[in-house]
Amino acid sequence: MNDCAFLEHLLDLLPASPPPELISSYIQGRRRMPASTPFPGFWDNARTPYLVEIMDSLAPSSPIQHVVLMAGAQVGKTAAAENVAGFFMDACPAEVLFVTATEELAEDWSTKRLDPLIDSLGFRAKIAAQTENRKSRRSGDRTFDKQFSGGSINIVSAQSAANLRAASKRILIRDEIDGAPPELRSGEGNWLEVSEARTAAWGARKKIFDVSTPKIFETSLINRLCEAGDCRKFLVPCPHCGKEQELVLGSLESQHGLKGIFARDGTLIEAVYVCEYCHKPIRNHQKTAMLAGGHWVPTKQSQAPTYRSYHLSSLYSPIGMLSWTEAFQKYLAAREDPEAMRSFTNLVLGLPFKEAGTRPELRTVIALRGTYRRRQVPGQLVGERWEGPLYLTMGIDVQRGRERDDTLGPRLELEILGIGAGYRTWSIDYRVFQGPVDDPFSGAWEALNEWAAAGGLEFREVAVWNGQSWDPLRVSLVLVDSGDQAEVIYRFCRRWQGTLPSKGLPFVVPDPKKREKADVPGSAYKKYRVAGVGGGQEVIVEINTRFYKRVLYANLKIPRRPTEPQAPGFCDFPFDYDEEYFAQLTGEELRSDGSFRKVRGRNEALDCRVLCLCAGDIYLDSRTRDLQNAARAKGANLAAIQQIGSRAVLESMALRTRRRPPGEG
Repeated sequence: MNDCAFLEHLLDLLPASPPPELISSYIQGRRRMPASTPFPGFWDNARTPYLVEIMDSLAPSSPIQHVVLMAGAQVGKTAAAENVAGFFMDACPAEVLFVTATEELAEDWSTKRLDPLIDSLGFRAKIAAQTENRKSRRSGDRTFDKQFSGGSINIVSAQSAANLRAASKRILIRDEIDGAPPELRSGEGNWLEVSEARTAAWGARKKIFDVSTPKIFETSLINRLCEAGDCRKFLVPCPHCGKEQELVLGSLESQHGLKGIFARDGTLIEAVYVCEYCHKPIRNHQKTAMLAGGHWVPTKQSQAPTYRSYHLSSLYSPIGMLSWTEAFQKYLAAREDPEAMRSFTNLVLGLPFKEAGTRPELRTVIALRGTYRRRQVPGQLVGERWEGPLYLTMGIDVQRGRERDDTLGPRLELEILGIGAGYRTWSIDYRVFQGPVDDPFSGAWEALNEWAAAGGLEFREVAVWNGQSWDPLRVSLVLVDSGDQAEVIYRFCRRWQGTLPSKGLPFVVPDPKKREKADVPGSAYKKYRVAGVGGGQEVIVEINTRFYKRVLYANLKIPRRPTEPQAPGFCDFPFDYDEEYFAQLTGEELRSDGSFRKVRGRNEALDCRVLCLCAGDIYLDSRTRDLQNAARAKGANLAAIQQIGSRAVLESMALRTRRRPPGEG
């Protein structure tokens, strides 16, 4: 081929016209949507006018570098991401990285969304391997890697650290952001930061598009990204008064928003939108004209002038997709179901769901302080029956802490709890032992051992009859949280008799092989299980922490009676406990799904109390079995044995306990 022919060949490869400056112009009437979509046929920006500014903010002619879209379902957000990808593969070729939550979603997007997009835009012929090496078996049209004239697109999972570290990319599209854990499994940090670092070399020419439906408020990455921007809202005019407003759900008490029209029997006929200003009803078919007259308005200052964020609810969904009546039906169904409300908030309102958690009020719990002091065992003898703590348990929480912090360094925190009839409790002592915790024979462990050897676990002012003599009341069972120091705790528990390692779990499920039965009322779970570990050489107590925290929080709401005896379950505390203890005791929030969420930095008092309560059940169950076995050995029938329960055990303890007279023993 001579020079002239070669030049003519190059001229033939040039496009007949320059690429469009705007992505919305490029896609309009060009992309053909498949029959499986709500609007088959050529793409029409008029159906979703709210997507125009979002897409065009990512065009090469726009100074915007980072765009965030937090939205509900059925508004076209995924299609917008596809349009951006198609533009930078065909009209303005560049290196593109598409990241989604999982490998499965990445494969699904490539085969079911990207391939049809390429075919509908008519640039399949441009997909080819960018190599002339015959020995190479590389293909330019792989599932996760497509090469085209002027660039390539890589489709990866948010948890694929190796792919996120690869070559520099000018265009970064991140879809379903809240569907992936924030941290990489490889321990290399937040995947958003790792992937964004790949665009750094492109400076002002880079483009980042983040798209997702949000999930939980506390952990939502897309919400965090949206809040860093200018949080734009799409305002639409009322067809009656012309006043602009954002489409919102409203509430049953508010005068505007989505409202239902019901039949006499309570059946929903339809939902209308009530204008915020003129309060006239707007019907779903009027939405098209409203969307056409809408525009985006920033509601705050962005962290950077090149950073924009948008929020869009499904109330803006075009006619033919989610209607206002369907949205209101979902709202009515979700009001009585926390899980359904979570889905409604995420998928329809396009907002992160904030758990409506509850916890005892700090002032109320502080008011439960009694008239006794720390390390004093309250109680009195009423006739021959002792009314006070019948046995003591102790829970030890192990904290690795901060080595250079005297107050929050490595330490052991413990509580001694007195347990009486009716599940009533008295906190007897709370202590902290500072020092290293990685050796059970030194540091904080040795300080604890010396304190116990000096009588820390005994309370001589109360006496218990053992059948032959009166012994001082002492701690009956100790549980230690094994945490990430399991081997250290095992070694310490061998050192101390009556001490068991433990592990907190959200649930403890009965083991069918051992024919275990559920013992948590109204559920299929156990309160605890004593399990063997290490080939039977050690035992560990698995604790249903949710159960014990719920029991504690319920009991903390029991008010103090003006005179004794107090109500069953009442929690009593020494008058000299400080406010920090009670703040830690209520340091988690009970959520609607039954889980607990930490709401303050420290909650060691709560963890210690859970250990004490579980130890109380273990000890009481053990004493109950002892009495049942003794009755069985004496030839008692099954009915008589089954009548021996924890109440009988506590009653027996109450008759064997008394206040030790001053000077005795």
